[in-house]
Amino acid sequence: MPPSQGVPRHFQVSRFLELLKTSQFAWFAGHLVALASAFLYLVTFRGGSSGAHNTFYRVLYLGVIESFGIIIYQQHFKRGTPAAGASSAGPRPPVLQLILRDDNALYVALAFMWLLTPRLSLTMFPYVVFSFFHFLTYLKSVILPQVFEIGAKSRLVMAIDKFVRENSDRSMVWSSFSELVCLALVLMRALLWYPKSWITAIVYCLFIKIRYETSPYMKSGVKKWEVRLDGLVSHPQVPAALKNGYVLFKNNIRELRKYNLSGTAPPKSM
Repeated sequence: MPPSQGVPRHFQVSRFLELLKTSQFAWFAGHLVALASAFLYLVTFRGGSSGAHNTFYRVLYLGVIESFGIIIYQQHFKRGTPAAGASSAGPRPPVLQLILRDDNALYVALAFMWLLTPRLSLTMFPYVVFSFFHFLTYLKSVILPQVFEIGAKSRLVMAIDKFVRENSDRSMVWSSFSELVCLALVLMRALLWYPKSWITAIVYCLFIKIRYETSPYMKSGVKKWEVRLDGLVSHPQVPAALKNGYVLFKNNIRELRKYNLSGTAPPKSM
């Protein structure tokens, strides 16, 4: 990136070195590691179960754990920082309930599982999406103005801001869709008795359950899948036994609404 007008290069270096000392930059660095690892994973991917691409897969999750872990520490464990969801006017909710309501905690716990279990490439997608948007936001809000003195009215900053605003909600929809596809793959691997597949399936089902309770994007995604499956199963050529099994499956899934893991209000429909 060329130096901005009127800012000597040694001042830019000095300002950048100051940023390196902050926890916010450490958070940003974790996302940068995740993005770089995802890119190198794709470049080195050859379809095998070992090699450089497998290493980059693990490094990606180390970057995720580092960046998400910083946010969790600042929100729940740093002295003088009110816990997320706590209110001075009322009692503080249980710590476990706060953690279950915290997307960062859920995703870092899931990242630990993906780090320690056999590789599944699709699991990277939500993290790459999150890291990409966090990267752009930090670049626009911190690096460009503080290091290069590029103002909010510059074309570059305005273009980044417009992209983030127009695609932020869409990225959450993509992430929720990929998580549902991943759920189908995880369950399929469990049925085929892949190594560590059953523990992965149980943990991931719990994750999806909590996400359904706390995320409107996940609720919307589940509803869309339900409508599509209803349409497929209602076809006249589908055997009655399969239709009955599908109805039984839906009824059993609806029963899970009785068990609210996050402490939020249960969804009205599923």
